[in-house]
Amino acid sequence: MRIALRTDASRRIGTGHLRRCLSLAQALRDEGAQVQFVCREHDEISGIADEEQEAVAWLPKPPGYTPVEGDPAHADWAGCAWQQDADETIAALRDWKPDWVLVDHYAFDARWHERVAAALACRIAVIDDLADRPLACAVLIDQNLHSDHAVKYAAQLRLPARILGGPRYALLAPRYRTAPRHRFQRHVKSIGIFMGGGDPDDFTSRVLVACRDVAHFTGPIELVSSSRNPNFARHQELAQRWPDTRVLHDEPDLTAFFARHDLQVGSGGVAAWERCVLRAPTLALQIAPNQRAVLPQLAIAGAIEWLAVDGATVQEIGDAVKELIVATRRRIAMVRAMRDLVDGMGCARVAAALSLAIEPRLPLRPVTREDEALLLAWANEPTARRYALQRRVIWPPDHHAWFMRRLANPADCVILIATSSAGTPVGPIRFERAGDSWTVSYSLDIAFRGIGLAASLLAAGIEQLRAREPGARIEGWVRPDNVASLQVFRRLGFVESRADYEGAECHLFKSPDGP
Repeated sequence: MRIALRTDASRRIGTGHLRRCLSLAQALRDEGAQVQFVCREHDEISGIADEEQEAVAWLPKPPGYTPVEGDPAHADWAGCAWQQDADETIAALRDWKPDWVLVDHYAFDARWHERVAAALACRIAVIDDLADRPLACAVLIDQNLHSDHAVKYAAQLRLPARILGGPRYALLAPRYRTAPRHRFQRHVKSIGIFMGGGDPDDFTSRVLVACRDVAHFTGPIELVSSSRNPNFARHQELAQRWPDTRVLHDEPDLTAFFARHDLQVGSGGVAAWERCVLRAPTLALQIAPNQRAVLPQLAIAGAIEWLAVDGATVQEIGDAVKELIVATRRRIAMVRAMRDLVDGMGCARVAAALSLAIEPRLPLRPVTREDEALLLAWANEPTARRYALQRRVIWPPDHHAWFMRRLANPADCVILIATSSAGTPVGPIRFERAGDSWTVSYSLDIAFRGIGLAASLLAAGIEQLRAREPGARIEGWVRPDNVASLQVFRRLGFVESRADYEGAECHLFKSPDGP
């Protein structure tokens, strides 16, 4: 499997698009994929991909481009017309023959997607959050909060697309899954400042001055900069004005930085989700228009404090910092809101979804005690509950008692977890002995529905059960409105009848060799 990633980094674009693609690239390699970046040379910021030792096909440095009518709002970010970029991307990838081209770039719309897909005979995946231009893709990834991503993109999608929407698809580096979380302190003893990899308007300096001269914070402050940043010398100069002020630069890993400070001041983009997964109380500033797709929703969820002022002044930033330093309850509320938003598995889910669409292999492993919360989350997912034979929400104490009983009785209950090649959980399948047969139930994580995996899951589960119980007879109950499961059982040749299940008419399927 070959996956190409078309993205850029520059002083204007920032580094967030490239950073999240770098994180996704590692997850794709874990799934066995070959990865090829396609990037355009803009300025010194663009070289990050080379430093990460990625395979990069470099497109030539552009002379500059003036958008014409009908172009996307950020068309000039590519530095050339979309036709030129598409043709140069095609030329760079023609011999490599990718299965997927994943695009993380606001400069390109459906015209680019269609041209590249047709020329390379590949599928297109798009990472987006703006929903401000036509898109033509098979998979759309939007890691931001929204009440209904299908509605958000309804007017923009030119092709039917699977939408992976919400923070469970936040594209964070694998280290964020297990990195130590911030330990909350009632008193703010230190502050961290990171305004993103680009920060063209130097909000970094503005925030530092605001913390010292307006908020009058006297504790340690660390700010993260880059030796490529044109304001790097100013950051160092400012830091020398006050004691306990330190400039970190070219940091490959910010997990410890985000975890060790009692208050973070930052912007939107990938770093917003990194701070969330580490539960770091944050004052967020919007420093680019596209961050309006991220920060208001996080503020509504209570996960950040958002200074909703475009181009906030030193005074406004300092006043907000001063207020949040003493607002202990608001910072506690942030941490609580962050807990349920991001789990750090987003890259793994997206990589597995792309790889399974090409190579639908589903290894199965036995369930363990550590899977209890995962099984409960799958069981209580709204669509799973709607089609369950018992539709009420399952309460954790009830699930725990049920799960412990099943684990204690392996002779009569077999629970397996399907995974991707890299081990990302895809869904459960369970067999329970009922007289002289076994009743089966299964489900798929929402990230993996709609790509034809259910029949493979059921067939693999039956094969594994029969390896232990030769000739086992299988039966499954399905509600009449569960069209997808009806088709799966019929496809595998189960014998179908109508039967009563606790007062409701359902479909009863029995394996072909059953009674």
